Amino acid sequence: MIEKIKNAKGFLFDLDGVFIQSEKSLPGAIETIKILQARGIPFRFLTNTTTKSRKTLHMLLLELGIKCEQEHIFSAGYSGIKTIIEMGYPTCHLYISDDLKKDYGIFKLDVNDPEIIVIGDYEKWDFELLNQAFNYVMNGSQILALHMGKYYKVDSGLRLDAGAIVKALEFATAKKAIIVGKPNILFFKSALDDLNLDPNDVLMIGDDLYNDIYGAQRLKIQGILVKTGKYHPGMLESSNIKPDGLIDSIEDIAKIISH
Repeated sequence: MIEKIKNAKGFLFDLDGVFIQSEKSLPGAIETIKILQARGIPFRFLTNTTTKSRKTLHMLLLELGIKCEQEHIFSAGYSGIKTIIEMGYPTCHLYISDDLKKDYGIFKLDVNDPEIIVIGDYEKWDFELLNQAFNYVMNGSQILALHMGKYYKVDSGLRLDAGAIVKALEFATAKKAIIVGKPNILFFKSALDDLNLDPNDVLMIGDDLYNDIYGAQRLKIQGILVKTGKYHPGMLESSNIKPDGLIDSIEDIAKIISH
């Protein structure tokens, strides 16, 4: 695994649980980026985080000392915008954060009969809102899921993620959602194309077996799991997904590359 990391020509990184947690940088985050930039090794962030717009997320990273270009952040929220445009600007109802809604201001909203409902990180869910979304779908709305995260880690513990809501709606309506973030293979491919590298020369580093590791492996990118964020030993024992490597934290990347 050490040789895989040393020989990598580029990296794809998850953000939450790998570089940041509860809006604080994790050990090794700043050093890893500095070393990669000093050595001219390109990287891209692939994040399912939809609590923030890409601009706000970029500002947070800069404030934390994680220097990168905004264009190097591939967020599920931004991918959702591109998808809706490609769909021909259908009318929408949004179940996303207020900050992310700023990016979706170019779309026409419809509270009566939206053509699609957009689901991302949204902390206002209650039965009435869930039932509202259910009825939209039963009446013909498509589900656009910005991602299918099951849960994520904050300082106070684990929190249920948007994927659980999407799965509930799929189960109740017998309709499948359009997924734009991880583990969508097109999401990974867009970042890989931006790196302009062969999949065999790139490593994906993440804390989520399904969204990060499985998503990358579908594109023949090797995935390395970190023991931070949502990681727990039981996830490996209960899953058929096997990472191509296991490291304690992102700090290991900095140590391996610098030696």
